[in-house]
Amino acid sequence: MARLARALYASGLGPREVLREAYGTGFPEEVFVLVGAGLSALDLLAYFTHQPWQLAVPPEQGGPEEVPGPLAETERLVLALDPGLLPLAQIPAATSAGDDRIVCYRFEELRAGRPTAFCLRAAPYPYSEVRDAEAVRCGDSLLEMLYEVHADDLRRLEEELHQPWNRGAGSVDRGEVEEARTTLELVEELRRKAAGAGRQEG
Repeated sequence: MARLARALYASGLGPREVLREAYGTGFPEEVFVLVGAGLSALDLLAYFTHQPWQLAVPPEQGGPEEVPGPLAETERLVLALDPGLLPLAQIPAATSAGDDRIVCYRFEELRAGRPTAFCLRAAPYPYSEVRDAEAVRCGDSLLEMLYEVHADDLRRLEEELHQPWNRGAGSVDRGEVEEARTTLELVEELRRKAAGAGRQEG
């Protein structure tokens, strides 16, 4: 796929056209907003897959990388389970007792113009093992889901900050809360940007 994407870029296509050619469908604006913001620089509560993200990075910006990322095995497991899914990211569980979630698009939804997010339960990253046999709808879009994840994280940190047992090693401080608030505001800004660009495209 990386070699195909490089050939498509060499022919003069841009990221939107490259993804459409590679996957046979258009992609929602949120994909290009996230790529444009620089996934590795965003420091979100998510581990992003290699594809489709790297395919949306033009060669002059360092992509598409041919070396698979750390979620390559998870990507293969999901595609073997359901070829209609496209894994996007693994979201860590909020607590050590919970399961991570693998967020995916479904191709039939993309072809209908819907960026609906679907989730599978997984063992914690990086030793990801898919636990569910069927993906369930978990959001209107990836950015909507990321917003909820970061809003929940901020609420959890704020609650813990004011607990009497929040002392010593491992305790939550105000800096962590403010950092979580800043990240939530960033996700909200990305969400607004994607919505605005989507309206312009329409």
